[in-house]
Amino acid sequence: DSLDSKACPFVKVTNKEVNNYYSAGPPYVIHIQDVIPFSKRWSELVPPTYDEYPLLYAEMFAYSMAAADLDLKHQLIRGLFTGCMTHWPHTDGKGEMEALKTSAETYANSIGNTPEGTAADNSAGASSCFLPSLSLPPFLHYCARYSFVTPYPPELGGSIRGNKANYHFFAKRRVDHDILKCSSHNSDTLEPFRSEKVEKIEGGQKDWNVLAVCAVVRAINFAKKKGCETQV
Repeated sequence: DSLDSKACPFVKVTNKEVNNYYSAGPPYVIHIQDVIPFSKRWSELVPPTYDEYPLLYAEMFAYSMAAADLDLKHQLIRGLFTGCMTHWPHTDGKGEMEALKTSAETYANSIGNTPEGTAADNSAGASSCFLPSLSLPPFLHYCARYSFVTPYPPELGGSIRGNKANYHFFAKRRVDHDILKCSSHNSDTLEPFRSEKVEKIEGGQKDWNVLAVCAVVRAINFAKKKGCETQV
């Protein structure tokens, strides 16, 4: 019932091995012969892991423990996805970082300078958020929350007299469950939520948080627009 050395041979796994083989996240590709024994061991380890660490990531830690226990070394692909725990781009190249900043400022200003309900290009798709030469991440982590403040960038907020800080954010638990339905009473597009209260940036780099809001909001609106067009 506890995570001791006898029940958990993976405690001998080194930090280097964890980083190289077991610090994994979705999407996963696993052989069919490994699915059942891995799933069984994973489910066995979740309760004692939660007893030691009763927080959200317990099942994720148990995943890594189960993989290490069964010696299922993962071939990790770096730079495949991004989200609230890892910013984009991963290269930190000067050209891409400048494009990241410009892209973030362009979107933040378009939201900050327009009245609520009138955001332009809100259904243009996630790719429209990324200006050249910023490449698109293949996968975006659908995190619980992304946020940014206007005036943008944040350091300008206190230096422009008369401007009141407004916070714009995406919170997946606040999105209407029927957002993708094509009924006449559900014709509005999704926009970033707004608040005058301070919204904490949960993780990642500030410019990336802006683009994450943009990408998620525009992706949802693009999917709805295309899906509903086929039903006309």
